[in-house]
Amino acid sequence: MDHLLTILASIALGVSLAACCGLRAFLPLFLLGMVGRFTGWVELGDAFAWLTSSGALLALGIGVVLEAAADKVPGLNHLLDALATPLRAVAGMLVTAAVVVDLPLWVVALLAIILGGGTALAMGIAKSGVRGGVTAATVSTGTPAASLLEDIGCALTTVLAMATTMVAVVVAVVAVGLLWVVGREVWRRRRR
Repeated sequence: MDHLLTILASIALGVSLAACCGLRAFLPLFLLGMVGRFTGWVELGDAFAWLTSSGALLALGIGVVLEAAADKVPGLNHLLDALATPLRAVAGMLVTAAVVVDLPLWVVALLAIILGGGTALAMGIAKSGVRGGVTAATVSTGTPAASLLEDIGCALTTVLAMATTMVAVVVAVVAVGLLWVVGREVWRRRRR
């Protein structure tokens, strides 16, 4: 029973981190690498030990700074969203695969692609929709504040999900619900 709970907790963590990747591609990866290197909160799969290396942390840290800065600039943030959406899905797959443990590789890969990539993509689409509304309502003056709130929310959720299984489970449930809603809406629009 403990083994099953460990697996389910790792899947919940993967989905919650993937949801965070839907907001910021690099920040959850960077924080996962830092936590993996300096604490015992998270067990990374053997193939993902590179996330804790100095080179990876430096590259991810630069990515965090560039992504956060570019997202504060009205107009540039929409271009960044368009370009970074596939990157966020890949980041969601990576974080999910990195933390899902004790399962066969093919199961981890499927979970990473479907749940990790799908959740990050759904969260990114939802974020773009909300951000478009903020931009329209504030004539772009609310863009930096909205971006800063996303940074803070992403960082806090990432750290809390890694520190507390219950937070990871709650975020995962909300994220999968969002994935369902966005997926259903995309399917409905494609059928028209």
